Amino acid sequence: MRIPGPGDVLRVAAQSFEAAQVAIGLVPRLVTMVADVEALIRRVQVLVGQIEAIPVRVNATIDRVHEIQAGVDDVRRNAAVLVGRTADVVEDAAALTARVQPILAAYEPVLQTLQPVVARLAATTSPQEIDAVVSLIDMLPTIVGKLDRDILPVLDTLATVAPDLRDLLDVSKELNELIGAVPGLGRVKKRIEERQQDQDDYRADEEPPAAPDRGSDHPVDGVPADADATPTEVGAADPSAVR
Repeated sequence: MRIPGPGDVLRVAAQSFEAAQVAIGLVPRLVTMVADVEALIRRVQVLVGQIEAIPVRVNATIDRVHEIQAGVDDVRRNAAVLVGRTADVVEDAAALTARVQPILAAYEPVLQTLQPVVARLAATTSPQEIDAVVSLIDMLPTIVGKLDRDILPVLDTLATVAPDLRDLLDVSKELNELIGAVPGLGRVKKRIEERQQDQDDYRADEEPPAAPDRGSDHPVDGVPADADATPTEVGAADPSAVR
């Protein structure tokens, strides 16, 4: 066994010093490494937290996807119903078009013929004329009532009045001839004829009387206009009175 000498002691001391220097030099690196490890641990912790949050977000995303899928299913069903209704509408429109086309083809010549008339009517008709037509339509019930109640009965009596008028004309003609045949009455007859001619000329020069106010035919305050008619006017409408 070899006994260490002074050289060995010095060598060991030198190696220990070098080891101490190396150890002292490693301390800052160890401190830096510890700091890096701590930072790495913090980053790992953050990463682990994010990783732990990923399943929650994935679950939320999956739920959202399920909701979207349910909405898409609803939209698909509604779209299918809408497509079915659209198909029905298209079929109805096709049937209506098939029915309208012959009508349009039949009425097209008539409409083309009436187009100038309608255009002229639209261009020349004033609001006052439209109001007059509306008023006339409003008066039609009154006019029809008067025709049925007053005028038509008089027209029905004309068939019986005509023979009487013809007989009256024949009698007046014979009477005129008799008067002309009586001596001394020819001058009187001539004077009467001249006077009658003057009256006819005078009447021909006169202006015809204005038409009666038809506005009075409408009831006022619930009282019909015929309520103010005199007995003479009522009797004039009676066929027996005319006859």
